[in-house]
Amino acid sequence: MKNIYVSIIVPVYNVEQYLCRCLDSLINQTLKDIEIICINDCSPDNSLAIIKEYAKNDERIKIIDLKKNSGVNTARNSGMKIAIGKYIGFCDPDDYVDLDFFEKLYELAKEKKADIAKGSVKILNWESKLEILKNNLKAPGYYIQTPFWAGIYKKSLLVRHKVKFAVAHEIINSGDGVFLSHAAIVAKKTVYLNNSYYHHIKRNGSLDSKILNKEKCISRLFCATLIFNRLNTSKINKSCYVHIYKQFFYHAMELISRASDVDAINEIVRSVCVFYYKCKFPQKLNLPTALVTAIEEKDTDKQISFLQEWAVTELYPFITVDEPILQNYKLYIWGCGQDGVNAKKTCEIKNWKIHGFLDSNPDIKKFHGYKVLSPQSLLNSAGKDYFIIISSRLYANEIAKICIQAGLKEGVDFWSPLNHKRR
Repeated sequence: MKNIYVSIIVPVYNVEQYLCRCLDSLINQTLKDIEIICINDCSPDNSLAIIKEYAKNDERIKIIDLKKNSGVNTARNSGMKIAIGKYIGFCDPDDYVDLDFFEKLYELAKEKKADIAKGSVKILNWESKLEILKNNLKAPGYYIQTPFWAGIYKKSLLVRHKVKFAVAHEIINSGDGVFLSHAAIVAKKTVYLNNSYYHHIKRNGSLDSKILNKEKCISRLFCATLIFNRLNTSKINKSCYVHIYKQFFYHAMELISRASDVDAINEIVRSVCVFYYKCKFPQKLNLPTALVTAIEEKDTDKQISFLQEWAVTELYPFITVDEPILQNYKLYIWGCGQDGVNAKKTCEIKNWKIHGFLDSNPDIKKFHGYKVLSPQSLLNSAGKDYFIIISSRLYANEIAKICIQAGLKEGVDFWSPLNHKRR
């Protein structure tokens, strides 16, 4: 049997409309000495038939047909068990890679005798906007900056240290972070490539949906626990250790912005407290003094309350509006400053259609592509077929009074950032 340089693991579930693009990018790799291991996780669609058709024409494709739906992490582990390549790489079935991606990674890893070779990523997000992730070699802990699928890993390293994807009933998503952090900790040498790309497509139907329910948030937090438990027993460099911990705090803020309900937010906030207590070098995190004070309080309810308000400040605004209201009214954002930009972003994340902006400055006619009206022209209009989000924190009370004087009711006709309540 000829040498296989890279085994590429492809977990497959319900992706028939994307699968051909993925497989075409793999079978046409400039590196020919590869195997493509496709794991069908009981797909209810035509995915298995597509894989079989490709396998007829390319002997490098191997198929594992699981008899029970077991989840993406079990599927990846199944592929790793039979992989014979010197290195193991990954490609999700709704993603694809540049045609020279695995050749460049393999040649770099071979030349540098590296355990891991990481590439760059182009992400098409939920709004079809392109993001590019590259490895910043000057930052501590940079080896985890690009996701696990943007790299190849020496098989002997993974076998020797029993590096696998985390599998537990609590895990719905984020098991890949456990894999990456474990591999990065045990690797002696990691090298980086910034001129070939893995293309990641974010879909709302995937595990990494834009809005995360409580179960998905808990899964991510559970995986963070596994990562930090390993960190706290490893001999990892202090600067890298602190960097990974800081990344969690930033990640927690992102989770809060994507959480679907208050219960999910509470779980995230509790985890922030727990992980702070477990950190070896908490003073190195450079968190705001007020936040540290709140975390060190013994009253859990006070911790959660303060951290929630801090999250609102850091990720302003966390807009609490009954969505049925927005289905029947035109949505306006009052304020064309930075707070207005943040409010716009939140509305777009939640797929709320913005009708326009309000601002008292008559010189502002358009703001970020939206028409700007004077507040009075809207308030004095005959119909009350609109809902107003007050974006400005500085003038929130003043604007709220104007709305009330015009006969509007808070929570029914407008939302204020200073008077919202979280239960």
